[in-house]
Amino acid sequence: MRAFARLAAAAVFSASFAAAGAAAAAALTVPLDQSIRLNVAGSAASVLVGNPEVADVTVVDSHTLFVSGRGYGATDITVLDRDGRTLYSGDLVVGAADTGRVTVYRGPARTDLACAPGCQVSIRSGSTGGGSGGSGGGAAPAAPTLAAAATP
Repeated sequence: MRAFARLAAAAVFSASFAAAGAAAAAALTVPLDQSIRLNVAGSAASVLVGNPEVADVTVVDSHTLFVSGRGYGATDITVLDRDGRTLYSGDLVVGAADTGRVTVYRGPARTDLACAPGCQVSIRSGSTGGGSGGSGGGAAPAAPTLAAAATP
């Protein structure tokens, strides 16, 4: 009888651990100044973003969220239901878009350009003097040369 009780307790523990693991997810990658859709399996009541300077979340309804990349970096997002249970928890990385963007560095000054088909200065919150605010972000040394060639 005791063996059955231990087996039942182990099964309950394993099931609850698996449910908690299902709420965790792999890291999301969001391009800077763009958003991705995030669907949650339950009814979301609270959304927490570790660093709101890196990402922002817009709640469309209790199952649909849009995560926007605000600044280069990494943070985490947690979505809770009304009872405080975790519906989603994961890391988020905001990086450069794959295409259509060029960053020009002139000393410490940084200017982001949106290029399609010509290049225009990208308007970003916190920008001053036509450049972007923020802490800069891991562009390759060849980026200024590429930007100079792409600038009209």
